[in-house]
Amino acid sequence: MLKRKPVLKLVPRVDQEFAALIAPLAAEERQQLEANLIAEGCRDALVVWRGLLLDGHNRLAICNRHGIPYDTAEIELPDRESAKLWIEENQIGRRNLTTDQRAAVAYRIMQRRVFLSKKRRAAKAGASHGSDRILVVHAGLQVESAPRQRERTSKEQHISTRKIREIAALAKTDPDIVTRIVNGEVSLRDAKEFSLDRVRQRNITAALKTHVRGEGIHTGHMNRLFRILDDNSVDLFITDPPWEKKALPVYSELAKLTQQKLKPGGFCLVLCGQLYLNEIIARLSESLDWYWLCGVKFSGSHARIWPRKISNGFKPILFFTKRPAPKQADHQWVADFVHRTHADKSHHKHGQGVGDTEYYLNYAPNAVPPAVRADPCSLILA
Repeated sequence: MLKRKPVLKLVPRVDQEFAALIAPLAAEERQQLEANLIAEGCRDALVVWRGLLLDGHNRLAICNRHGIPYDTAEIELPDRESAKLWIEENQIGRRNLTTDQRAAVAYRIMQRRVFLSKKRRAAKAGASHGSDRILVVHAGLQVESAPRQRERTSKEQHISTRKIREIAALAKTDPDIVTRIVNGEVSLRDAKEFSLDRVRQRNITAALKTHVRGEGIHTGHMNRLFRILDDNSVDLFITDPPWEKKALPVYSELAKLTQQKLKPGGFCLVLCGQLYLNEIIARLSESLDWYWLCGVKFSGSHARIWPRKISNGFKPILFFTKRPAPKQADHQWVADFVHRTHADKSHHKHGQGVGDTEYYLNYAPNAVPPAVRADPCSLILA
């Protein structure tokens, strides 16, 4: 149980490890605190443990700079880990912290309580005869080493278990990310995206290492494909360019590339959105001949296209062919509507599902145009 001693007049020492647990104030918050201290003095005592400052680091720095008197109050804690836990429990109540910052502090509290509980359980193992439910009393709280510690901390601090779980997952690969979230340097959303990008880059690197030259499959930027591909050598292009308006010129360049590199009768499959579909088709038609419109039906919830207030349930796949298009198709029947199983974001944040185009390559081999199934087949994934 924590006990406060009477107010003491001493000069607290700043411990850098303790100070690093505290989220820094924003510039305007620090200016407001300084103005308040100058106008009203330091009304609340600085909290210390064994002479080390636990609470009041910003106030101490301002008071020392302006010669403002202050008092200190010392509390009793059993060890440094308990002192760190006290700082974190005290910090999470700050009103200026964002929800993400509070979630990161809650994660630290959870970790610290589990560590302290295990430490004390190990010390009392003999007395408890191997019980795995030793209770530790700290700050009036029963801390139990149990699988539900995350849920307990979440309920106590009014933080969603999902956020704490997400931070825990990030901390496994990058422990420093917790400090960055606590300090307000990065949001939880950005931290997750950054972590996913690193995984995607590793996946891309691993995929490139397994790529065998001469197998007839190429991937890459259009500029690179212009250089390495021979004219009239490609059976099929599959591509998913950016969908935003500023990327529309890319479709014109794609049309030039595919018209130049496709074999006669070769196809270009383009996955795209609907918002600028008319302009996309117009740009691709500058160099290619229109063939057909196919679609992928989304599974689960639909995407909302807010500018049009449309609940979007499918994605177009545009079929274009090298100019001039054959007057009569010589391939087997092809279905123009397939169902998506799931999207694959393991290589790109806007990655599509493998099944979106897999049908045209594997599921219906007799339905795929002969130019695509030629042996060897030249397949371009752009």
